[in-house]
Amino acid sequence: MKIIQRIFAIFVILILIIIILIIYNNYDKIPSKIEHINRNKYNVFPVGKLRHINNDNFIDENNIIWKRRTFFNSILHNPFKYYVFETYSPDKSSSEVEVLKSDFDNNSQNFKPASYNFYSSFNYPLSHLFADVIPIIIYLRPQYKIYN
Repeated sequence: MKIIQRIFAIFVILILIIIILIIYNNYDKIPSKIEHINRNKYNVFPVGKLRHINNDNFIDENNIIWKRRTFFNSILHNPFKYYVFETYSPDKSSSEVEVLKSDFDNNSQNFKPASYNFYSSFNYPLSHLFADVIPIIIYLRPQYKIYN
């Protein structure tokens, strides 16, 4: 019985060390409250109408590639009602826009801002967690959606 307890204790210690290392290596990515709340001023929009390329990839008139997120990857944006499109920047950030499914399916592309991410959720998920998701929890307030 003591061997199982020791193995379990070593396992817990290793998990804690891994968690501490992940936090230590990513803590500096958490923006200030002002930076986080004002981040959407960097969000970009598609120019003109999006044209379908293949699968979930679309292109705008400036030849910017926009990826339509899957249902599961859009879960925080009400995927029953909206399509969410995301484009990536060389600096690891991404911009998201959303459009009503009914509008998009009827060729009306009235995009609304969804979110600017300091780190793309697809390409840098751990950094995205620290820079874009955890601040929502830390800075959550009733007036959170008000951007200065």
